[in-house]
Amino acid sequence: MRGSRSAELRRQQKRLLLLALDWTRPKDPPMSLGQASILAKLRQDNISVLHRSWAVNQKNFKLDAVLQYVMSNADSDVDLALGAYVWHEPETQALLSAVREAGFPGRIILGGPQVSYTSSGLEQYYPQADVFIRGYGESALAQLLLSDVSRPPIAGIHYAGEPDLGLSANVDIDNLPSPYLTGVIKPQRFIRWETQRGCPFRCAFCQHRESDITMKRRQFKYSRIMQEIHWILNNPVIQDIAVLDPTFNSGPYYMDVLHALIAGNYTGKLALQCRIEMVREDFLDAVQTLNKTARVVLEFGLQTIHREEAKLIQRPNNMRKVSRILLETNARNIATEVSLIFGLPGQTVQSFQDSIKFCKDHGVPTIYAYPLMLLRGTPLHADRVSLGLVESSDINVAVDRIQANIPHVVSSPSFTYSDWCRMVEIAETLDRYNAATISSDISSRRAHENATVFWDAPEAAKVYVLEPGAGG
Repeated sequence: MRGSRSAELRRQQKRLLLLALDWTRPKDPPMSLGQASILAKLRQDNISVLHRSWAVNQKNFKLDAVLQYVMSNADSDVDLALGAYVWHEPETQALLSAVREAGFPGRIILGGPQVSYTSSGLEQYYPQADVFIRGYGESALAQLLLSDVSRPPIAGIHYAGEPDLGLSANVDIDNLPSPYLTGVIKPQRFIRWETQRGCPFRCAFCQHRESDITMKRRQFKYSRIMQEIHWILNNPVIQDIAVLDPTFNSGPYYMDVLHALIAGNYTGKLALQCRIEMVREDFLDAVQTLNKTARVVLEFGLQTIHREEAKLIQRPNNMRKVSRILLETNARNIATEVSLIFGLPGQTVQSFQDSIKFCKDHGVPTIYAYPLMLLRGTPLHADRVSLGLVESSDINVAVDRIQANIPHVVSSPSFTYSDWCRMVEIAETLDRYNAATISSDISSRRAHENATVFWDAPEAAKVYVLEPGAGG
Protein backbone atom coordinates (compact mmCIF):
# COMPACT_ATOMS: atom_id res chain seq x y z
CA MET A 1 0.00 0.00 0.00
CA ARG A 2 2.83 2.38 0.88
CA GLY A 3 4.49 1.68 -2.51
CA SER A 4 1.22 2.36 -4.28
CA ARG A 5 0.83 5.74 -2.59
CA SER A 6 4.42 6.59 -3.41
CA ALA A 7 3.89 5.81 -7.08
CA GLU A 8 0.71 7.89 -7.09
CA LEU A 9 2.57 10.81 -5.53
CA ARG A 10 5.25 10.62 -8.21
CA ARG A 11 2.58 10.59 -10.92
CA GLN A 12 0.96 13.66 -9.42
CA GLN A 13 4.29 15.48 -9.35
CA LYS A 14 5.26 14.62 -12.94
CA ARG A 15 4.94 17.54 -15.35
CA LEU A 16 5.49 17.90 -19.08
CA LEU A 17 6.51 20.76 -21.32
CA LEU A 18 4.77 20.04 -24.63
CA LEU A 19 6.29 22.18 -27.36
CA ALA A 20 5.46 22.64 -31.03
CA LEU A 21 7.48 24.35 -33.74
CA ASP A 22 4.94 25.01 -36.48
CA TRP A 23 4.82 26.52 -39.94
CA THR A 24 1.77 28.75 -39.91
CA ARG A 25 -0.28 31.19 -41.94
CA PRO A 26 -2.40 34.08 -40.67
CA LYS A 27 -5.67 32.13 -40.61
CA ASP A 28 -4.25 29.13 -38.75
CA PRO A 29 -5.59 28.21 -35.30
CA PRO A 30 -3.31 28.93 -32.35
CA MET A 31 -2.72 25.20 -31.84
CA SER A 32 -2.20 22.41 -34.38
CA LEU A 33 -4.58 19.48 -34.42
CA GLY A 34 -1.76 17.09 -33.55
CA GLN A 35 -0.76 19.14 -30.51
CA ALA A 36 -4.39 19.40 -29.45
CA SER A 37 -5.00 15.66 -29.72
CA ILE A 38 -2.02 14.89 -27.51
CA LEU A 39 -3.00 17.60 -25.03
CA ALA A 40 -6.54 16.24 -24.80
CA LYS A 41 -5.21 12.76 -23.99
CA LEU A 42 -2.79 14.04 -21.34
CA ARG A 43 -5.53 16.04 -19.67
CA GLN A 44 -7.83 13.01 -19.76
CA ASP A 45 -5.19 11.14 -17.76
CA ASN A 46 -4.71 14.05 -15.32
CA ILE A 47 -1.12 14.68 -16.37
CA SER A 48 0.17 18.15 -15.60
CA VAL A 49 1.22 19.74 -18.86
CA LEU A 50 2.37 23.15 -20.04
CA HIS A 51 2.07 23.66 -23.78
CA ARG A 52 3.40 26.31 -26.13
CA SER A 53 3.62 26.66 -29.90
CA TRP A 54 5.94 28.82 -31.99
CA ALA A 55 5.88 29.49 -35.73
CA VAL A 56 9.36 29.05 -37.13
CA ASN A 57 8.44 30.82 -40.39
CA GLN A 58 7.50 34.08 -38.66
CA LYS A 59 10.01 36.91 -38.81
CA ASN A 60 9.86 37.44 -35.06
CA PHE A 61 10.67 33.82 -34.24
CA LYS A 62 13.68 33.55 -31.95
CA LEU A 63 15.07 30.28 -30.70
CA ASP A 64 16.29 32.03 -27.56
CA ALA A 65 12.68 32.69 -26.57
CA VAL A 66 11.91 28.97 -26.76
CA LEU A 67 15.02 28.12 -24.75
CA GLN A 68 14.14 30.72 -22.13
CA TYR A 69 10.63 29.27 -21.79
CA VAL A 70 11.99 25.75 -21.38
CA MET A 71 14.61 26.65 -18.80
CA SER A 72 12.25 28.89 -16.82
CA ASN A 73 10.05 25.83 -16.27
CA ALA A 74 12.82 23.29 -15.81
CA ASP A 75 13.28 21.13 -12.75
CA SER A 76 13.92 17.47 -11.98
CA ASP A 77 10.20 16.58 -12.24
CA VAL A 78 9.70 18.13 -15.68
CA ASP A 79 10.15 16.38 -19.02
CA LEU A 80 10.26 18.04 -22.44
CA ALA A 81 8.38 16.69 -25.47
CA LEU A 82 8.72 17.93 -29.03
CA GLY A 83 7.58 16.73 -32.44
CA ALA A 84 10.31 16.64 -35.12
CA TYR A 85 9.37 17.70 -38.66
CA VAL A 86 11.42 18.18 -41.78
CA TRP A 87 10.57 21.88 -42.02
CA HIS A 88 12.17 22.76 -38.69
CA GLU A 89 15.00 20.22 -38.53
CA PRO A 90 17.72 22.91 -38.06
CA GLU A 91 15.70 24.61 -35.31
CA THR A 92 15.08 21.25 -33.62
CA GLN A 93 18.77 20.40 -33.62
CA ALA A 94 19.73 23.85 -32.33
CA LEU A 95 17.08 23.81 -29.61
CA LEU A 96 17.95 20.33 -28.34
CA SER A 97 21.63 21.22 -28.17
CA ALA A 98 20.93 24.50 -26.38
CA VAL A 99 18.60 22.83 -23.87
CA ARG A 100 21.22 20.24 -23.01
CA GLU A 101 24.00 22.81 -22.79
CA ALA A 102 21.83 24.87 -20.44
CA GLY A 103 21.54 21.87 -18.13
CA PHE A 104 17.90 20.85 -18.57
CA PRO A 105 17.55 18.09 -15.92
CA GLY A 106 14.52 16.20 -17.26
CA ARG A 107 14.04 13.76 -20.10
CA ILE A 108 13.88 14.97 -23.68
CA ILE A 109 11.13 13.07 -25.54
CA LEU A 110 11.08 13.26 -29.31
CA GLY A 111 8.37 12.14 -31.73
CA GLY A 112 7.02 13.21 -35.10
CA PRO A 113 7.69 11.99 -38.64
CA GLN A 114 11.43 12.61 -38.46
CA VAL A 115 11.45 9.99 -35.70
CA SER A 116 8.60 7.75 -36.83
CA TYR A 117 10.06 7.11 -40.26
CA THR A 118 13.68 6.66 -39.20
CA SER A 119 14.05 2.89 -38.99
CA SER A 120 17.29 2.87 -37.00
CA GLY A 121 20.08 5.06 -35.70
CA LEU A 122 17.89 7.66 -34.00
CA GLU A 123 20.65 8.52 -31.53
CA GLN A 124 22.88 9.51 -34.44
CA TYR A 125 20.30 12.01 -35.66
CA TYR A 126 19.33 13.27 -32.21
CA PRO A 127 22.08 12.55 -29.66
CA GLN A 128 20.47 14.93 -27.17
CA ALA A 129 17.19 12.98 -26.81
CA ASP A 130 16.46 10.39 -24.14
CA VAL A 131 13.21 8.93 -25.42
CA PHE A 132 11.87 8.42 -28.95
CA ILE A 133 8.24 7.70 -29.83
CA ARG A 134 7.37 6.28 -33.22
CA GLY A 135 3.82 6.33 -34.52
CA TYR A 136 0.60 7.57 -32.98
CA GLY A 137 1.93 8.93 -29.74
CA GLU A 138 -0.99 10.02 -27.55
CA SER A 139 -1.30 6.82 -25.50
CA ALA A 140 2.41 5.95 -25.47
CA LEU A 141 3.35 9.40 -24.17
CA ALA A 142 0.70 9.23 -21.46
CA GLN A 143 1.84 5.75 -20.40
CA LEU A 144 5.43 6.97 -20.19
CA LEU A 145 4.53 9.91 -17.97
CA LEU A 146 2.25 7.85 -15.71
CA SER A 147 4.86 5.17 -15.07
CA ASP A 148 6.73 5.15 -11.78
CA VAL A 149 9.90 3.87 -13.48
CA SER A 150 12.09 5.88 -15.81
CA ARG A 151 12.16 3.42 -18.72
CA PRO A 152 8.98 1.34 -18.77
CA PRO A 153 8.65 -1.13 -21.68
CA ILE A 154 6.06 0.47 -23.99
CA ALA A 155 5.48 -0.58 -27.59
CA GLY A 156 6.79 2.06 -29.96
CA ILE A 157 9.05 3.75 -27.42
CA HIS A 158 12.80 3.53 -27.89
CA TYR A 159 15.16 4.63 -25.12
CA ALA A 160 18.51 6.06 -26.12
CA GLY A 161 21.29 3.52 -25.76
CA GLU A 162 19.02 0.47 -25.73
CA PRO A 163 18.38 -1.98 -28.60
CA ASP A 164 15.99 -0.41 -31.11
CA LEU A 165 13.15 -2.71 -32.17
CA GLY A 166 11.94 -0.19 -34.74
CA LEU A 167 8.28 -0.60 -33.73
CA SER A 168 5.53 1.99 -33.85
CA ALA A 169 3.30 2.91 -30.93
CA ASN A 170 -0.30 1.82 -31.10
CA VAL A 171 -3.31 3.76 -29.93
CA ASP A 172 -6.88 2.87 -29.05
CA ILE A 173 -8.39 5.34 -31.48
CA ASP A 174 -11.93 4.62 -30.27
CA ASN A 175 -11.11 5.91 -26.80
CA LEU A 176 -9.08 8.98 -27.70
CA PRO A 177 -10.72 12.16 -26.41
CA SER A 178 -11.82 14.61 -29.07
CA PRO A 179 -9.90 17.91 -28.91
CA TYR A 180 -13.05 19.64 -30.15
CA LEU A 181 -15.57 18.10 -27.75
CA THR A 182 -13.22 18.55 -24.77
CA GLY A 183 -12.72 22.22 -25.54
CA VAL A 184 -9.00 22.03 -26.28
CA ILE A 185 -9.76 23.45 -29.74
CA LYS A 186 -12.09 26.43 -29.63
CA PRO A 187 -14.48 27.32 -32.45
CA GLN A 188 -12.98 29.72 -34.97
CA ARG A 189 -13.49 30.47 -38.64
CA PHE A 190 -10.90 27.97 -39.90
CA ILE A 191 -10.37 24.54 -38.37
CA ARG A 192 -8.70 21.30 -39.37
CA TRP A 193 -10.59 18.09 -38.85
CA GLU A 194 -9.99 14.36 -39.23
CA THR A 195 -12.35 11.42 -39.60
CA GLN A 196 -9.66 8.76 -40.09
CA ARG A 197 -5.94 8.21 -39.81
CA GLY A 198 -3.58 6.56 -42.21
CA CYS A 199 -3.98 5.74 -45.89
CA PRO A 200 -4.66 2.44 -47.67
CA PHE A 201 -2.25 3.28 -50.49
CA ARG A 202 1.52 2.98 -50.61
CA CYS A 203 2.92 5.80 -52.74
CA ALA A 204 6.72 5.68 -52.71
CA PHE A 205 7.12 9.40 -51.93
CA CYS A 206 4.63 9.60 -49.08
CA GLN A 207 5.04 9.04 -45.34
CA HIS A 208 1.34 8.23 -45.01
CA ARG A 209 2.07 4.76 -46.35
CA GLU A 210 1.65 2.11 -43.70
CA SER A 211 4.98 1.15 -42.13
CA ASP A 212 3.74 -1.69 -39.93
CA ILE A 213 0.58 -3.25 -38.53
CA THR A 214 0.19 -0.64 -35.78
CA MET A 215 -0.02 2.16 -38.35
CA LYS A 216 -2.87 0.75 -40.45
CA ARG A 217 -5.53 3.17 -41.54
CA ARG A 218 -8.28 3.43 -38.96
CA GLN A 219 -11.56 5.29 -38.79
CA PHE A 220 -12.67 7.25 -35.77
CA LYS A 221 -15.82 5.76 -34.36
CA TYR A 222 -19.07 6.86 -35.91
CA SER A 223 -20.44 8.42 -32.72
CA ARG A 224 -17.41 10.70 -32.33
CA ILE A 225 -17.62 11.86 -35.94
CA MET A 226 -21.31 12.67 -35.62
CA GLN A 227 -20.79 14.50 -32.32
CA GLU A 228 -18.04 16.59 -33.89
CA ILE A 229 -20.29 17.43 -36.84
CA HIS A 230 -22.93 18.54 -34.33
CA TRP A 231 -20.27 20.72 -32.66
CA ILE A 232 -19.38 22.24 -36.03
CA LEU A 233 -22.99 22.96 -36.94
CA ASN A 234 -23.67 24.46 -33.49
CA ASN A 235 -20.78 26.89 -33.97
CA PRO A 236 -21.61 28.82 -37.15
CA VAL A 237 -18.43 30.85 -36.75
CA ILE A 238 -16.74 27.78 -38.34
CA GLN A 239 -16.80 28.55 -42.04
CA ASP A 240 -13.69 26.87 -43.40
CA ILE A 241 -12.84 23.21 -42.73
CA ALA A 242 -9.76 21.42 -44.03
CA VAL A 243 -10.32 17.68 -43.65
CA LEU A 244 -6.92 16.09 -43.13
CA ASP A 245 -7.77 12.52 -44.12
CA PRO A 246 -5.21 11.63 -46.80
CA THR A 247 -7.98 9.94 -48.79
CA PHE A 248 -11.33 11.08 -47.43
CA ASN A 249 -13.36 8.92 -49.82
CA SER A 250 -11.63 5.68 -48.81
CA GLY A 251 -13.29 5.33 -45.40
CA PRO A 252 -16.57 3.66 -44.41
CA TYR A 253 -18.34 6.80 -43.15
CA TYR A 254 -17.47 9.48 -45.70
CA MET A 255 -20.95 9.49 -47.23
CA ASP A 256 -22.48 9.78 -43.76
CA VAL A 257 -20.31 12.83 -43.13
CA LEU A 258 -21.62 14.56 -46.24
CA HIS A 259 -25.22 13.63 -45.50
CA ALA A 260 -24.93 14.96 -41.94
CA LEU A 261 -23.52 18.26 -43.18
CA ILE A 262 -26.29 18.46 -45.78
CA ALA A 263 -28.94 17.81 -43.14
CA GLY A 264 -27.41 20.49 -40.92
CA ASN A 265 -27.26 23.07 -43.74
CA TYR A 266 -23.53 23.66 -43.34
CA THR A 267 -22.70 26.93 -45.08
CA GLY A 268 -18.90 27.14 -45.13
CA LYS A 269 -16.05 25.75 -47.17
CA LEU A 270 -15.12 22.07 -46.96
CA ALA A 271 -11.81 20.94 -48.47
CA LEU A 272 -11.56 17.17 -49.05
CA GLN A 273 -8.48 15.25 -50.19
CA CYS A 274 -9.77 12.40 -52.32
CA ARG A 275 -8.51 9.51 -54.40
CA ILE A 276 -9.79 10.38 -57.83
CA GLU A 277 -10.24 6.79 -59.05
CA MET A 278 -12.49 6.07 -56.04
CA VAL A 279 -14.94 8.89 -56.77
CA ARG A 280 -18.48 7.52 -57.19
CA GLU A 281 -21.62 9.00 -58.68
CA ASP A 282 -23.42 9.10 -55.32
CA PHE A 283 -20.45 10.96 -53.84
CA LEU A 284 -20.64 13.61 -56.56
CA ASP A 285 -24.41 13.80 -56.07
CA ALA A 286 -23.91 14.48 -52.37
CA VAL A 287 -21.22 17.07 -53.02
CA GLN A 288 -23.49 18.81 -55.50
CA THR A 289 -26.31 18.84 -52.95
CA LEU A 290 -24.05 20.18 -50.19
CA ASN A 291 -22.90 22.89 -52.58
CA LYS A 292 -26.39 24.39 -52.45
CA THR A 293 -25.47 25.83 -49.03
CA ALA A 294 -21.72 25.27 -48.74
CA ARG A 295 -18.67 25.21 -50.98
CA VAL A 296 -16.90 21.87 -51.36
CA VAL A 297 -13.43 21.69 -52.87
CA LEU A 298 -12.15 18.29 -54.01
CA GLU A 299 -8.37 17.97 -53.90
CA PHE A 300 -6.92 15.28 -56.15
CA GLY A 301 -3.29 14.17 -56.05
CA LEU A 302 -2.74 13.09 -59.64
CA GLN A 303 1.07 13.60 -59.57
CA THR A 304 1.65 12.51 -63.18
CA ILE A 305 -0.30 11.18 -66.16
CA HIS A 306 2.56 8.99 -67.40
CA ARG A 307 2.51 5.27 -66.66
CA GLU A 308 6.27 4.77 -66.30
CA GLU A 309 6.70 7.75 -63.99
CA ALA A 310 3.73 6.58 -61.93
CA LYS A 311 5.20 3.10 -61.71
CA LEU A 312 8.46 4.40 -60.26
CA ILE A 313 6.63 6.27 -57.49
CA GLN A 314 4.15 3.42 -56.89
CA ARG A 315 1.26 5.74 -57.69
CA PRO A 316 -0.62 4.16 -60.61
CA ASN A 317 -3.48 6.11 -62.17
CA ASN A 318 -6.45 4.73 -64.07
CA MET A 319 -6.31 7.51 -66.64
CA ARG A 320 -9.60 6.57 -68.27
CA LYS A 321 -11.36 6.95 -64.91
CA VAL A 322 -9.37 10.09 -64.09
CA SER A 323 -10.44 11.66 -67.37
CA ARG A 324 -14.10 10.83 -66.81
CA ILE A 325 -14.19 12.16 -63.23
CA LEU A 326 -12.45 15.43 -64.11
CA LEU A 327 -14.86 16.05 -66.95
CA GLU A 328 -17.82 15.25 -64.73
CA THR A 329 -16.74 17.49 -61.84
CA ASN A 330 -16.25 20.26 -64.38
CA ALA A 331 -19.72 19.68 -65.84
CA ARG A 332 -21.24 19.70 -62.34
CA ASN A 333 -19.38 22.92 -61.47
CA ILE A 334 -17.67 21.23 -58.51
CA ALA A 335 -14.50 23.03 -57.45
CA THR A 336 -11.45 20.82 -57.94
CA GLU A 337 -7.75 21.19 -57.32
CA VAL A 338 -5.22 18.84 -58.87
CA SER A 339 -1.66 18.54 -57.58
CA LEU A 340 1.26 17.34 -59.66
CA ILE A 341 4.88 16.61 -58.76
CA PHE A 342 7.93 17.69 -60.71
CA GLY A 343 11.38 16.19 -60.22
CA LEU A 344 10.06 12.62 -60.48
CA PRO A 345 12.40 9.83 -61.54
CA GLY A 346 12.01 9.27 -65.27
CA GLN A 347 10.40 12.69 -65.78
CA THR A 348 11.36 15.27 -68.40
CA VAL A 349 10.35 18.88 -68.92
CA GLN A 350 8.07 17.76 -71.72
CA SER A 351 6.38 15.02 -69.71
CA PHE A 352 5.77 17.50 -66.88
CA GLN A 353 4.21 19.92 -69.36
CA ASP A 354 2.07 17.09 -70.73
CA SER A 355 0.62 16.46 -67.26
CA ILE A 356 -0.25 20.14 -66.91
CA LYS A 357 -1.81 20.22 -70.38
CA PHE A 358 -3.95 17.19 -69.54
CA CYS A 359 -5.37 19.00 -66.50
CA LYS A 360 -6.06 22.16 -68.47
CA ASP A 361 -7.69 20.21 -71.30
CA HIS A 362 -10.02 18.65 -68.75
CA GLY A 363 -11.08 21.99 -67.35
CA VAL A 364 -9.34 21.71 -63.98
CA PRO A 365 -9.64 25.23 -62.55
CA THR A 366 -6.82 24.97 -60.02
CA ILE A 367 -3.53 23.19 -60.62
CA TYR A 368 -0.59 23.05 -58.23
CA ALA A 369 2.82 21.59 -58.95
CA TYR A 370 5.18 20.66 -56.12
CA PRO A 371 8.85 19.69 -56.24
CA LEU A 372 9.63 16.15 -55.16
CA MET A 373 11.34 15.83 -51.82
CA LEU A 374 12.66 12.63 -50.32
CA LEU A 375 11.21 12.05 -46.88
CA ARG A 376 12.78 9.73 -44.35
CA GLY A 377 11.45 6.22 -44.39
CA THR A 378 9.94 6.36 -47.89
CA PRO A 379 11.02 3.98 -50.67
CA LEU A 380 12.18 6.87 -52.84
CA HIS A 381 14.44 8.04 -50.02
CA ALA A 382 15.88 4.53 -49.70
CA ASP A 383 16.31 4.13 -53.47
CA ARG A 384 17.66 7.60 -54.23
CA VAL A 385 21.15 6.35 -55.10
CA SER A 386 20.01 3.52 -57.36
CA LEU A 387 17.58 5.90 -59.10
CA GLY A 388 20.29 8.54 -59.53
CA LEU A 389 18.31 11.22 -57.70
CA VAL A 390 20.32 14.31 -56.71
CA GLU A 391 18.99 16.56 -53.94
CA SER A 392 19.46 20.29 -53.53
CA SER A 393 21.50 19.63 -50.40
CA ASP A 394 23.92 17.53 -52.47
CA ILE A 395 24.86 20.45 -54.71
CA ASN A 396 24.15 23.29 -52.24
CA VAL A 397 21.58 25.23 -54.24
CA ALA A 398 18.68 27.36 -53.09
CA VAL A 399 15.73 28.37 -55.25
CA ASP A 400 13.04 30.92 -54.54
CA ARG A 401 9.75 29.40 -53.30
CA ILE A 402 11.50 26.18 -52.31
CA GLN A 403 11.21 26.02 -48.56
CA ALA A 404 14.49 26.59 -46.81
CA ASN A 405 16.26 23.61 -45.26
CA ILE A 406 14.15 21.00 -47.08
CA PRO A 407 16.16 19.12 -49.72
CA HIS A 408 14.42 18.58 -53.04
CA VAL A 409 15.30 16.39 -56.00
CA VAL A 410 16.93 18.73 -58.52
CA SER A 411 18.34 16.32 -61.11
CA SER A 412 18.18 12.70 -62.22
CA PRO A 413 19.22 10.65 -65.24
CA SER A 414 16.14 11.98 -67.09
CA PHE A 415 16.50 15.71 -66.33
CA THR A 416 19.33 18.12 -65.58
CA TYR A 417 19.43 20.82 -62.94
CA SER A 418 18.72 23.34 -65.69
CA ASP A 419 15.69 21.28 -66.71
CA TRP A 420 14.54 21.29 -63.10
CA CYS A 421 14.85 25.08 -62.92
CA ARG A 422 12.72 25.25 -66.04
CA MET A 423 10.10 23.08 -64.31
CA VAL A 424 10.13 25.48 -61.36
CA GLU A 425 9.36 28.32 -63.76
CA ILE A 426 6.54 26.33 -65.34
CA ALA A 427 5.09 25.55 -61.92
CA GLU A 428 5.11 29.23 -61.05
CA THR A 429 3.08 30.09 -64.16
CA LEU A 430 0.23 28.05 -62.70
CA ASP A 431 -0.43 30.86 -60.22
CA ARG A 432 -1.50 33.08 -63.11
CA TYR A 433 -3.53 30.27 -64.64
CA ASN A 434 -5.34 29.61 -61.36
CA ALA A 435 -6.07 33.29 -60.81
CA ALA A 436 -7.42 33.64 -64.34
CA THR A 437 -9.68 30.59 -64.30
CA ILE A 438 -11.27 30.65 -60.86
CA SER A 439 -13.05 33.16 -58.67
CA SER A 440 -11.13 35.20 -56.14
CA ASP A 441 -12.73 33.10 -53.40
CA ILE A 442 -11.42 29.84 -54.81
CA SER A 443 -8.04 31.33 -55.73
CA SER A 444 -7.51 32.26 -52.10
CA ARG A 445 -7.67 28.58 -51.12
CA ARG A 446 -5.68 27.26 -48.22
CA ALA A 447 -2.05 26.34 -48.78
CA HIS A 448 -1.85 22.56 -48.60
CA GLU A 449 -1.95 21.55 -44.96
CA ASN A 450 -1.53 17.80 -44.65
CA ALA A 451 0.93 16.46 -42.75
CA THR A 452 2.32 13.83 -41.46
CA VAL A 453 1.65 14.29 -37.89
CA PHE A 454 3.03 15.14 -34.53
CA TRP A 455 3.87 11.71 -33.20
CA ASP A 456 1.75 10.80 -36.17
CA ALA A 457 -1.24 12.15 -34.42
CA PRO A 458 -2.48 14.40 -37.18
CA GLU A 459 -0.68 17.64 -37.54
CA ALA A 460 -1.92 19.86 -40.17
CA ALA A 461 0.77 22.06 -41.44
CA LYS A 462 0.98 21.20 -45.07
CA VAL A 463 3.17 23.92 -46.50
CA TYR A 464 3.46 24.99 -50.14
CA VAL A 465 6.08 22.43 -51.07
CA LEU A 466 5.84 20.16 -48.10
CA GLU A 467 3.27 17.58 -49.13
CA PRO A 468 2.77 16.97 -52.83
CA GLY A 469 0.41 14.07 -52.32
CA ALA A 470 -2.97 15.58 -51.56
CA GLY A 471 -5.69 13.12 -52.30
CA GLY A 472 -3.43 10.08 -52.55
